[in-house]
Amino acid sequence: MAAAPRRSDMEKQLFTLQWHITHRCNLRCAHCYQNDYSAFPDKDELFAVIDDFEKLMEHTGFCGRMNITGGEPMTHPAVFLLLEELNRRSIPFAVLTNGTLIGKREARKLKELGAEYVQVSLDGMKKAHDKIRGEGSFDAAVQGLCRLLREDIDATVSFTAQSGNIKELPKLARFCKDLGVKKLWYDRVVIPAPEDAEKLSLTKEQAQMLMKTGVRLAKNHPVWNQRALQFRYSGDRFVYSCEAGKHLLALLADGTVMPCRRLPVTVGKLPENSLTEIWETSPLLKELREDQIPDDCSGCENAPLCRGGAKCVAFAKTGEWRNRDPDCFL
Repeated sequence: MAAAPRRSDMEKQLFTLQWHITHRCNLRCAHCYQNDYSAFPDKDELFAVIDDFEKLMEHTGFCGRMNITGGEPMTHPAVFLLLEELNRRSIPFAVLTNGTLIGKREARKLKELGAEYVQVSLDGMKKAHDKIRGEGSFDAAVQGLCRLLREDIDATVSFTAQSGNIKELPKLARFCKDLGVKKLWYDRVVIPAPEDAEKLSLTKEQAQMLMKTGVRLAKNHPVWNQRALQFRYSGDRFVYSCEAGKHLLALLADGTVMPCRRLPVTVGKLPENSLTEIWETSPLLKELREDQIPDDCSGCENAPLCRGGAKCVAFAKTGEWRNRDPDCFL
């Protein structure tokens, strides 16, 4: 298969592979979409994926980055061998973690290897976070976060909003500001409606309240409002468009490839197919890259940029990713 024409680094578009290098995790979070905790590729399999990823970047001309996650990536004994190899090949990477296994050694190593950023999940303050992720997990995560900050690593915090913790965002924003965190981003929990027995998903009204709260907090706190629909409330000129299947793929530890981990539709599997083959032959990926605007959005002035909002939320709440984001207030 012929490679796409090369472009200069300045012209290249960023492409992210969110790579779940293991399904193992030391926590069992209430909203987790993981139902298998066993997949665990070895070092050779990990390195083979890097080769495959480089070929895809050569083919597309994209500038590639890997977001290394899990499960919990720090449970994989070869995680630092993997990061060393990414560093050696000059592939930018970030690490998405629950933070509980970040000791002094891990923080120093992440700094040494040049992680672009490390994202730690906090789902509210201690009581709310521990209810979701397990007793003692908040203190352990904050200790890990503080170790990252002491190493002068760009440590960000992610907040997954669900029905039981939605009011925690203001308290968490103040906490992050006091710690010196430069970026706290938030998003809606995504659980397919038939599986949401605990009713963790936000209602449309709760989603709108969350976004309005985030915009208000951003005036004096390190809150980042650049996710689907958030521009509706901020007045920012930045309008987010879902990147699933366009400049983002998710790779699970068992080789399953999806447009995004939050859009759980399989488009291929390694090593039966290469990433390049999947990219070129998957009908779903081709359709996502056509970036059609949902019919319900045709009269909206922001539709050419927003493209209908978050496809994963549409899929979870309506069963069809081609529908518009049901949390949009228009």
